[in-house]
Amino acid sequence: MFADGTLGEFPLGPKTTLGRHPANTLRLVDREVSKEHAVIEQSGRDYILRDLNSSNGTFVNGRRVKEMRLRDGDEVTLGSSKFTFHAGDAPSVPSAPAGVTVVANPRSVPAFLAQMDQGPQNFRPADELGDMEALRRDYEKLRIAYEFHRQVSLAGTQQELFDQIIRVAFQLLPADNGVILTLVADGQFEPVAVHHRQGRVMSVMLSDTVLRRVVETGKAVLTADAIIDERFSAAESIVAQGIRSAMAVPLTSNGSIKAVLFLDSRQRINAFSENDLTILTGIAAQAGIALENAALAEQIRTEAITRAELSRFLSKAVADAVIKGETEDLRQSRLAEVTCLFADIRGFTTLAENESPQDVVEMLNEFFSAMANVVFRHEGNLDKFIGDCVMAVWGPPLSHPDDPSRALQAGLEMMEAVDELNEKRKAQGRKPIEVGIGINTGQAVVGYMGSVERHEFTAIGDTVNTASRLCGLAKSGEVLASETTVKKAGAGFFAEALPVLQVKGKERGVQTFRVTGSERTAVRDV
Repeated sequence: MFADGTLGEFPLGPKTTLGRHPANTLRLVDREVSKEHAVIEQSGRDYILRDLNSSNGTFVNGRRVKEMRLRDGDEVTLGSSKFTFHAGDAPSVPSAPAGVTVVANPRSVPAFLAQMDQGPQNFRPADELGDMEALRRDYEKLRIAYEFHRQVSLAGTQQELFDQIIRVAFQLLPADNGVILTLVADGQFEPVAVHHRQGRVMSVMLSDTVLRRVVETGKAVLTADAIIDERFSAAESIVAQGIRSAMAVPLTSNGSIKAVLFLDSRQRINAFSENDLTILTGIAAQAGIALENAALAEQIRTEAITRAELSRFLSKAVADAVIKGETEDLRQSRLAEVTCLFADIRGFTTLAENESPQDVVEMLNEFFSAMANVVFRHEGNLDKFIGDCVMAVWGPPLSHPDDPSRALQAGLEMMEAVDELNEKRKAQGRKPIEVGIGINTGQAVVGYMGSVERHEFTAIGDTVNTASRLCGLAKSGEVLASETTVKKAGAGFFAEALPVLQVKGKERGVQTFRVTGSERTAVRDV
C-alpha cells in the first residue's frame, strides 16, 4: 500500500530501485522517503533488499535493516509506504490488510447493544439438560468447534492462522467485512487480516471506542453505529453506508488479549443478534486455543533448533537446563571452579603428511566424535576443537559436586575409545593414532567471550593453561592430572605420583600424577 492509500502490484526485475526521485524504478510520492531510498537486487532465485543510507531507514517486519534477503510474506516499510514481498507468482491484490481505518473520534458514538463474557466452552452432563434451549446452546458450541477445527490447521505462519480464523467466521455468520487487529507497542491497532464477502477490496472504518472497549473489558460486544469520516461529511450516501451492525470479540491466548476480531454488516441496522454474538464468542474461544497451540508448536520448533545447536557443544542434560532457564545467567562472566581436560593427538603433522587430506579429515572426525561422546556421557561441556586437540570443561553452566571425578573417568574412557579406533585403523592397514591427556582443577573465569557477531561460552585463566601444559607433557597413552584434581576426585582412582613438573608459564612446579585406571574401569573390564 502506497502512502496515498492506493494499492497495486509491482513485478521485480534484476534491479529495482525505490525512492522519491523520478529516476527510480519504483517512484514513491512520500515525503518520508529519501530520493534514493533502497534497492532490491536479484541474486539467483533470491532477492536482496539494501538500504541506501536513507534518512528514515528501511524496515522489514517492523525491524530496521541495512541489508536482508527477503522471504515470502515479508513486509517492507519505507516511510508511509508498505509492501509485501511474494516469491514466485504474486497473489491478487490483496487479501492482506488494506483499506482499514481506525477512527479515533467518530461523529457518532457507537451504541453498545450487548456485551458477553468470553468464558470457557463448558458442556453440562446429559442428565442436567432440562430443556430444549440448553440442548440447542450446547449443540451450537459443538457445531462451532467442529467447523473451526475442520477448517483451521496449525500449519504455516501466524498470519495464515489469522486468515483461516476470519474465513471460518464468514462461514458461520452473515458478515460483509471482517478485520483482525493486533495491538502494537504504542497502543495502536494494526490490521493483520482482512476479508470481504464480495471478494473485492473495500474501505472498512472501525471505531477506536469499540476496539478499546473490547480490550479493556475482555468482553465481546455487539454495536450499531454510524461512523462518518470527516472527508465525506457532505455526502449523504456515504453517511448511509456508514450505518451498520458490528461485533467485536477478543482473541485471547494464555490469559492475555492478542488480537481483536471485528465483523460488520451494512445490509441493515441491527443485522446481528445476540445469538450471532454467541457464535462469534464461540469462534473466538476456539481461536484462542488455536493461537495457544500455534505458539506452543513454534516454541517446540524453536527449542528443537536450540537444543540441536547446544547439543553440539553441551551435554544433553546441560542443553535441556539451558533451554528451561534452570542455569545461572550465562552472560554474566564470573569466577568459578572448573575441571579442564585437553586431549591431543601426538605426531599429527607427520601423520597428516603420510595420508590423503580426505583420510586426515575422516580420522579427525572419528576422533572428535569418539571424544565428544565420552565427554557428554559424563555430562561435561565440549568447549572447542583446536586443530587436532579437544578441550572439555566440567563446571558452569551446570556444575556437579564430583566434576573432578567425572573428568578423570572421562580421560580414562577416552583412552579406551582411542584403542578401539586404533583397532579399526590397524585392520584397515593404517597407522594408529597416539593421544596424550592433561587434566587440571581450579578457579577460572567463565562466561560468553568473543566479538558481538561471534562469541562462545568458555573458560580462561591459569587453570585452563595448566591443563593444556600437562596435556603437552603427557606421552602417548598417558593421562596426567594435577594434585588438586586427584585429591578432589577422591578414592577409586589408581594414580602414580610423578616428580614435580616444570610447566611453561609457571614459576613453581606442578605436582602431577599419572592416572592409570579406576575401580569403575576395573570392574567393567572384569
